[in-house]
Amino acid sequence: MKVPSVTCGTHGKQPQTFVCVHIIESIRDGEAKGFWWSRGEDGVWDAVCNQCNSLSQEAFEALGPENIGVICLGCFEDAAAINEIELE
Repeated sequence: MKVPSVTCGTHGKQPQTFVCVHIIESIRDGEAKGFWWSRGEDGVWDAVCNQCNSLSQEAFEALGPENIGVICLGCFEDAAAINEIELE
């Protein structure tokens, strides 16, 4: 399955990824907030920060869709690097 793409002002056309808003903040401010990532069977990458990772699934879902954002794979890799995480 082909992963949908987004066009990023920094990285151009890239596969889309899903992250919590705290990871988007870390890209903006350069501060590590944790980076718990996975890649689904569909090839889509996603990640959450330490705070979101510590929540129960129910509590995380209660935050609603406004807690999740779409970023390009390049920005996803940048956020991983801020948190000193090497993606496989």
